[in-house]
Amino acid sequence: MSGPRTEAILSERLARLTGEDPACCVPNYESDAKRILGSPRFTKSLTRAKAIADDHRLLALCLLKRRGELCACEIQAATGLTHATVSHHMSVLVDAGIVGARRQGKWMYYRLNDPLDAGIP
Repeated sequence: MSGPRTEAILSERLARLTGEDPACCVPNYESDAKRILGSPRFTKSLTRAKAIADDHRLLALCLLKRRGELCACEIQAATGLTHATVSHHMSVLVDAGIVGARRQGKWMYYRLNDPLDAGIP
């Protein structure tokens, strides 16, 4: 993540900004970053952020928020995507824990998982 050159540049910048000796805090930032990057919560948050970052998936989430539960064919009709593409997008959302799915006969139904409802436009 950082080498001697990067640490020197960061130290200079911190000294210039704060007027204090940065030697006490630079190593702490690096260890904090490594600990955060290795945590399961970070990985889960990153997976969710990537899942929501697609415009079609975000649109599907908005539709689910308004309608509660939708069949894959309803999402397909609303978005204009093919069945295979809707299936792919919804599996990304299910894998990220954002959406729940249930099968009824040959139909798949999707709904928002409760904790994320508040963050959907």
